[in-house]
Amino acid sequence: MIGRILKKDMKRRKSINLILFLFITIATIFLSSSVGNILVASSAQNFYLDYAKIPQINIITSGTEEKADIERWLKKDAPGVKTYGYDHILVLPEKGVDLSQNNKKKAFDANGASIYLSAKTEPYCKVFDKDGKDFDLGEGDIALAQVTMDRNDLQTGDQVTIKVGDMEKTFTIKLAIKDAAFGSDMAGMCRLVVSSAEYARFAANDKADLLGMHYVDTDDEERFNQELNNHGFTTLSSTIDKNTYKMAYSFDMLTVALLILIGICLILIALLVLRFTLVFTIEEDYREIGIMKAVGIKSFAIKKVYLAKYLILVTAGALCGLAVSIPVSRVMLSSVSKNLILENSDSKFWVNSLCALLIILLVMGFSYGCMHKLNKVSAITAIHGGQTGERYGKRAGFRLYRRKRMPVTAFLGVNDIFSHVKRYLVLMITFCISFILITIPLNTINTMQSDEMARQFCVNPDTAVCAREIEGSGKGTYKTSVELEKDMDRVTDELKAKGYEAELTGVAIYFFQYKEPRRDDNTNVMTTQILGSDQNFLRYQEGDAPVLENEIAFSQQILEENGWKIGDSVETQIGGKEKRMIITGTYSDYMQLGKSARLNPKVDCSKASLFDYWNIMVKMDTNLTQKQLAEKLEKELPDYEWATAQDVVDRNTGGIQQSLEDMIVPMTAVLLSVIMLITFLMERLFVVREKGEIAMMKSMGFQNKDIRMWQTLRMVLVALLSMLAAVPLSLLSNQFVLKPIFSAMGANVEIQVVPLQVYGICPAVLLLGIIIATMLASINVKKINIRELNNLE
Repeated sequence: MIGRILKKDMKRRKSINLILFLFITIATIFLSSSVGNILVASSAQNFYLDYAKIPQINIITSGTEEKADIERWLKKDAPGVKTYGYDHILVLPEKGVDLSQNNKKKAFDANGASIYLSAKTEPYCKVFDKDGKDFDLGEGDIALAQVTMDRNDLQTGDQVTIKVGDMEKTFTIKLAIKDAAFGSDMAGMCRLVVSSAEYARFAANDKADLLGMHYVDTDDEERFNQELNNHGFTTLSSTIDKNTYKMAYSFDMLTVALLILIGICLILIALLVLRFTLVFTIEEDYREIGIMKAVGIKSFAIKKVYLAKYLILVTAGALCGLAVSIPVSRVMLSSVSKNLILENSDSKFWVNSLCALLIILLVMGFSYGCMHKLNKVSAITAIHGGQTGERYGKRAGFRLYRRKRMPVTAFLGVNDIFSHVKRYLVLMITFCISFILITIPLNTINTMQSDEMARQFCVNPDTAVCAREIEGSGKGTYKTSVELEKDMDRVTDELKAKGYEAELTGVAIYFFQYKEPRRDDNTNVMTTQILGSDQNFLRYQEGDAPVLENEIAFSQQILEENGWKIGDSVETQIGGKEKRMIITGTYSDYMQLGKSARLNPKVDCSKASLFDYWNIMVKMDTNLTQKQLAEKLEKELPDYEWATAQDVVDRNTGGIQQSLEDMIVPMTAVLLSVIMLITFLMERLFVVREKGEIAMMKSMGFQNKDIRMWQTLRMVLVALLSMLAAVPLSLLSNQFVLKPIFSAMGANVEIQVVPLQVYGICPAVLLLGIIIATMLASINVKKINIRELNNLE
């Protein structure tokens, strides 16, 4: 009997059962893929860094002169050292690298990063092929990170020429690699890998600029750093801990975080709709339930009929969703696996299977919960559609006589919503979540394209244009700020010769050690100093910019870690001279992942060792946009790479903005499809449930188009109310979802919103989809005739 009832029910409700099956499949796909991705992505950074043997602390020294002294200290006196290793890398100027593709030469684009030449390091800071496997390099072979190859449009077989002093050699690209230590754009480093023999020949050159790398694993990282800073090694440039390496991949994880958030929200939508559909279909069968009760069938036997039906649908949908979730998981993680080595997501198949089982249990639990009240429903009540015919409470809604000028169809739609709020609540929540899901990536993109984001990377967004690699041909890296300023003056003269009255501003980067007066605990901090006239574009959260020779500002993270505050004094040594400075302000930015200092421009750093310099900003009067001026100067002065402020931001965020832009259209299409499917399902269910009311309207003279207009206006009103509710929720998501993600990367950023785009265009697209779906679903109205009045209570 149960089989016959199920077969008849499946045939009678083909469309509703199909849509229910699709939503169960969608729920399984997103739940399985999202949970699996959460497990993989949440451990991605740790897994990658452990897989590549990134040390807890990497000590970087200028040159190799103190190698023996540092190793002696590590072996005897350094606290908590478990293991350590040593290697060195060779610093290359960007003009020391040339590319050749199809017998055509072109400049190498390092994306503003420092370039290094290295052998294939072992056992620390290892590199792998794009599949995460080991590889070998022979004589004449070279390997580059995949992101570097993509940026320069390189393929295996293309050629790279390396120049160090009077030594030059051309290599052939053998493969693309993944490099945990140097492979992130935000790390500001780019490594070219050759064989050990080839590297040894370059490193032996008299003009080779080497950096020593001491890799240390320690039990007491904090104490080790303190002892290292206090020891006073003169060639110590900086120390990088494992957490800093992890933070360098923060922007890569942004896409993962957004995809996981989208998956979770879509799961919520699917489950809401599933529950609504289950309740709706059971209520529709009240008369059949009443007849079965009247002939003596027990409540449990009736429940078995529905449980069997939904078990078939849920199991079929869950199995289909499980199969599809595997490729979906891979697609969702593809943007992350481009820069990271991930655990094999196929090994998480048990998670996908568990999620599919959870969906089955969850839906069956919903089904059983919805049928629980059948125990208390009598046969007569069930035959009456679950109604007793009595209403003890005042019915909410509008009064027609008070809305004389409102069109009848509009009145009916408004009255339906206010009379049955619970019935439309699921739709409102679904529309609301969908709207918020679209605004999150849009607001992320708008933030990354904002002026504030440029300032977070120490770039003036109002500069006329930016330049980098201003070293003359054949020159190595700058050793002091004097050399940098000299070449800034040279570029100024070259611009003047082309008819441009320009002023250049650069940002010099040093590593200085700071300590409180009368204490020996030193803190090694990346320190920036503005060289040039444009000195007032940076912002401060508290206090003021340092302007006097004895003033300095620290990032908020440095102050918190050391317990310093504005007004305190710190001591440092610059160019061999002791200096005491007052902390005048604090800020947050992405320089050194939020841990830096800003030195006042009046301090003489001419004898201090320059670690690097930031992009050069050009100030001039021009009517051209940054992009137009950059393109023009690229032709007139091709020796330097000219860029906009936004280009600088893009270089340091690993192309995440482009990934998000590529994701907007397909994600909007998916959400629109889901919304239209939900709307179509709901409208079909409404039409089935309201057959009696529609028949009565037809008997009173209402035409099909008027009834369809009523149905459409009702859905439009639900959508508009949902979007109005979504606006404050969207602002809250900016504050409590997006802002913490940006803050975790090192800086406090105000999320930027473009009202027309977020609150105009996107809602209009969703609203159009809702209208189309409603009109398609309400076509069945014309099949209802006045005989359905017999079904009206």
